[in-house]
Amino acid sequence: MDKTSAPQKSLFKRINKPLASLKLAVFIIVALAVITAVGTFVEARYDAYAAKKLVYDTWYMYGIMGLLVINLTAVMADRWPWKKRHAAFVLAHIGIIILLAGSLLTWKWGLDGSMRVGIGEANNFVQTAETDIVVYTSFDGDRYTKTLEQEVDFFKNPPTVEKPFIIPAYEGEIRIVDYKKYVVPSKKVIEGEAGKAGAGLRFQLQNDNVNVIEWLVQKKPGNLVSHNFGPAQIFMGPAPEKPRGANEIFLTPDKDGLKYVVFQKDSEKPLKKGFVKEGDVFDPGFKMALNFRVLRFMPAAREDWDLQDASRPTPLTTSAVKILFEGKENWVLLNDMVKLFTTNSVYLLTYGNRRIDLGFNLKLKKFEVARYQGTMRAAAYESLVEVPDFGEYLISMNEPLKYKGLTIYQASFQEEDGHPVASIFSINHDPGRFLKYLGSLVLSLGIVLLMWFKHLDFKLARKAGTGKKES
Repeated sequence: MDKTSAPQKSLFKRINKPLASLKLAVFIIVALAVITAVGTFVEARYDAYAAKKLVYDTWYMYGIMGLLVINLTAVMADRWPWKKRHAAFVLAHIGIIILLAGSLLTWKWGLDGSMRVGIGEANNFVQTAETDIVVYTSFDGDRYTKTLEQEVDFFKNPPTVEKPFIIPAYEGEIRIVDYKKYVVPSKKVIEGEAGKAGAGLRFQLQNDNVNVIEWLVQKKPGNLVSHNFGPAQIFMGPAPEKPRGANEIFLTPDKDGLKYVVFQKDSEKPLKKGFVKEGDVFDPGFKMALNFRVLRFMPAAREDWDLQDASRPTPLTTSAVKILFEGKENWVLLNDMVKLFTTNSVYLLTYGNRRIDLGFNLKLKKFEVARYQGTMRAAAYESLVEVPDFGEYLISMNEPLKYKGLTIYQASFQEEDGHPVASIFSINHDPGRFLKYLGSLVLSLGIVLLMWFKHLDFKLARKAGTGKKES
């Protein structure tokens, strides 16, 4: 038995020796240092999402981590059979492997996203960094059915004209032929398809103190759209028979222009009626002596995006994809949608961050923000929320809510005109947390034992040295 086991041990040693070598360990340490340095540079230049996609969430990062596990295991096997003094380094190596296993569980099955909840509102969807293409199809323009939902990673694998992302449709195919990582979008209005697109109106309101220029665009013919500029509201669409108790101008698209009806605050009858074309000016008759000018009128119009490329992300940038369908091009921003028409069907395509249903509503009952004295800077903020089967809970910057395996943190808030309107929560589910804690504990125990054995070696060496002097 000893004769057969000796060759097997020799073969194992020969195979295991390069895997447990110091050279491999040095290579792994240097590689991790280089990858971390590159990741830090990419994150500083762009953002954490770019660093994750380009550096950390890559085959070479996973390869190095796999080599690390192999090297740690081989080093432990090389010391077999273990002795009492091996406990420190064995525990340290096992602790690191457990930590990596916990990180793998979190990466594979964890959840890390955000949720916006308006004050007095409820939400049950968390938004994650992953992106999806979703397509809904309708044959009557009213009832839509989801026909596609697919994860896409255009950041790492952008589509091109030569290699488009193809979506089969009942009539033809939808092609995504371009992707821009960082763009600064601005709205523009272009000609739409007659009978399917609503009207577009670019107007100017002007007097000695006011100069307002805006667009009104109907999503569909006959829709009512509005712009509130304070002293008066401007509507494009069907005019009502009676006023609503405010200064209002209603403009209804006609063949070559717009019919207008003006209502004055606290009046039951129209103040003025008339017809205007592109380039015409009329006085609504309000006390503030305004002039209303029709700068541009388009019987069929639609909103599109004018995209300015950016080299790096900013709070104003987003990503966008170009859709090619039936010979027409459309740019779709992240978390936006576009409608695509054929003779017999309508397709609604969305490109956006994945939304995951938590299975319960998180209701924001109250939000409070404390500011630094004399400034508008937030010093602290907290949200009073309500969840089913739990009741109310106060989430603050240092006090998260733990509910149904989720940890809900207070991340930030949204405000308009200096007043908070919504709370932003970070939603986290970490299935590898226990292994991370366990790995940290085992690693720490190994370090403590290592220091203890070093202490014993020092005491033994000191005692041996004292004995020599006495003799």
